[in-house]
This record gives sequence, C-alpha cells and structure tokens, in this order.
Amino acid sequence: MRKIYRNVPIIVCLLVVIWISAMWLLAESQEIVFAQDQDRFITKREFDRVLTLQERQPIYMKGAALTQIGELEANQPVAIIGEDEVYYELRLGNMSVFLRKGYGTVEKKRLLAVGHTERLAAIQAIQKTAVYEEADLESGIIMMLEEGYRYPIVREEGDWYILKIGERPGYIHKQSVGMDAGLPVLVYHQVLPIELMTTMISTVSLESFERQMEYLADHHFETLTAQQLYDYLEGRLVLSNKAVLITFDDGLLSSKEFAYPILKQYGFTALQHIISSRTVRAEGEQLFDAEGPLQFFTAADIKELSDVFQFEAHTNDLHSLNETGKGVALQQSKEEILSDLQQNIAQVPAAISLAYPFGHYNDDFIRAAKEAGLLIGFTTTEGYANMKTSNYEVCRFGVTEKKSFEQFVAYVEGDITGQ
Repeated sequence: MRKIYRNVPIIVCLLVVIWISAMWLLAESQEIVFAQDQDRFITKREFDRVLTLQERQPIYMKGAALTQIGELEANQPVAIIGEDEVYYELRLGNMSVFLRKGYGTVEKKRLLAVGHTERLAAIQAIQKTAVYEEADLESGIIMMLEEGYRYPIVREEGDWYILKIGERPGYIHKQSVGMDAGLPVLVYHQVLPIELMTTMISTVSLESFERQMEYLADHHFETLTAQQLYDYLEGRLVLSNKAVLITFDDGLLSSKEFAYPILKQYGFTALQHIISSRTVRAEGEQLFDAEGPLQFFTAADIKELSDVFQFEAHTNDLHSLNETGKGVALQQSKEEILSDLQQNIAQVPAAISLAYPFGHYNDDFIRAAKEAGLLIGFTTTEGYANMKTSNYEVCRFGVTEKKSFEQFVAYVEGDITGQ
C-alpha cells in the first residue's frame, strides 16, 4: 500500500504531462493559434514556398514603373505566390508586391498566417514606420513602411493595427501612423470663363479651375482612374497620400473647351460620366456656344478626348427629375434601370463606374448597377471615398464657384474640419 502512495506524485505528473501534450497536439491539428470573436483570424499553416532574406530588401509595387513602398527585413519568412526571372511575388493586403531575386532562400515552412481578409480600413504612413512580429514594441521588425503612402489593414486590436504581409500578420503601433480618412473624389460639371458665367450652380470658373489644378500639380498630386479607386476600396492597392480622383458629370462640351487643355497640360486624367442619349444631339464638329442651350459630347468627342478622360456611365435616358423633384429612375423597376444602363454602357464599354443622376438612387438602382457589371456608384454626398461605405455609395466633393479655394485645399489635403 505504501508503495502505491509513494507512486501517486509520479502518476499525477505523468497525467499532467499527457494532458498538456494532448492539448498541444489538438491545437496543432486544428491549427488554431489565435481567435477573436470566434473566427479563425490567425492560423498556423504550411506553405510550399516561403522566402527568407539574408539581408534587407526593398518591396516594390508595379504600375507604370516600379515604386518602392517598403523594405522587408532579413530573417523574416514570408509566403510567396509567384515569381518570374527577376522578382518574387507576394501579397501585401490583397495586392501583389515584388522582391528582387537572389538575396534569400525558398523552402517549405509553417507560418502564422492571416486567415481573415475582409477589408477594414487604411492607414497613412507619415514617416518610415515599423511593422512588428507581435503587438509588442520589443518584438522583431518584419518590414518598414515607406513614408507618404496609404496601406490597407485587416484588423484593429487595442493600440495596434494589423497588416497582412506575405500571408503573415504584421503589427503597426497606432501612435506611429494616422488613420486614412479616405480618398478625395472631386466632381465638376460646367467649367466656364468667369465672364461667360450666368450662374454658380454646378459651375466653376475657368480661373478657379486653373488655380485648383495648379495647386494639385505644385503639391505633387497624382490623379487616379476608376479602377485604382476600386482596387483601393478593396484593399488591393497602396496609394500615395497625394492622390485625388477628378470626375465630371454630364459630358458637357464646356469641359472639352476649357477643362481638357488644362488637365492635359498637367498630365492629369479625369472621369467623364456620359448621358448617352445626349451624345446624338449634334452631328459633326461642334462650335462651343456659351449663350445657347447646353451642348454635350458626341461619339467623335469621346474618341478624341480619351487621352485625358475615361468615359463612365451616367444613364442613357434617366437624367431628369419628376414632378416632385426626384430622379425619374426612382420610379423605374430594377429591370427598366438595367435596360437603360446597358444602353448607356454600349456607348462607354470600358465603364466600371456610375454617377447617379442628381445623386438620387435606391436599392433597385444599386442592384441594376451590379447586374450591369459596374463596380462603383458615385453619389453627391460630400465626404471621402473609403472602406466604411459600400462601393455603390461613394462620396464626392462638389466643386463650384460657391466653394472657396481654401475649401478645395482642405478637401484634397484631407482636412475638412471646420469646413
């Protein structure tokens, strides 16, 4: 009996060891390392191709040219998803980024990986910013973010934002970055020399427009396409903090006469939302007449001006108001709106965005836009374009002669407090 009692501590220790081992094996088999809100946010996964650098290397994104947007530290393994003769491809957020080959080794390896990829928001790096292995300033640094860019994040936890790099979670201390309010999207209609203006409604003077575009050029802003906006909203694009999207609604001939030359001068592009039923109101070359009825782009104009304007949807024949002052589209069924949009897109087949006439829309309008293959819906609600709202309810800032130059600067610089 005494022998049995003497062995009890040993038996208890063995049972504890067995229990701990079983729990560890269970966690490994389920590959659960961290869970929040009962979803598997971070898991341990095995990847066939994991790159580990021997020395720090620049991370590039590809556009018209390679742009450095960060640096990956040595001895920080990241999963790669492809390669060519010169570069390895991996993901930052949902976008592809690239590392030059020849500076590391590739092998099969298990990594802590982000399993949750829904878009959340973006942060702005206002200085070179460290991305850590853990939510701890004493932990190792995975990568450095470049100053002056917006980066997509997938989660917020306490004092930290989480970014996905090479499938791994990277932790960014909140005090080191700013939250990105979103992209400024500007909407213009009519541009006229001030002496030809008879109203300030939906109109900006040529003189104000010139000053605004000069400001954008002098402060090194880049103009975006609709596709770039969509990719940003989906967490698939890192953008400069100096980015703006310029849009025009209605396809008015005045924007060819006065806005187009200035945009071209500065190398800017803009979206032009076309009401396709109005493109047949004139034939041949039009002479601009500020005193006559409104004039619209023709099919020939659309072809001629495509080096600056990207032509987008603004409905075919739904750009009017009913007797109560509401857009006539709100009285239409989803099928009727869809039929109109299909006619509209036939004239602008590269369109991926829609500007709702007068900013009026409803659920049927959104469903029709989706079914027509459009990816973005622009409203007239003032505010920044960001991931907090639906891609079919994107805000814009209306620019007319009623708005001061200081308001314009606040819009594009991301500081609308007090405006």
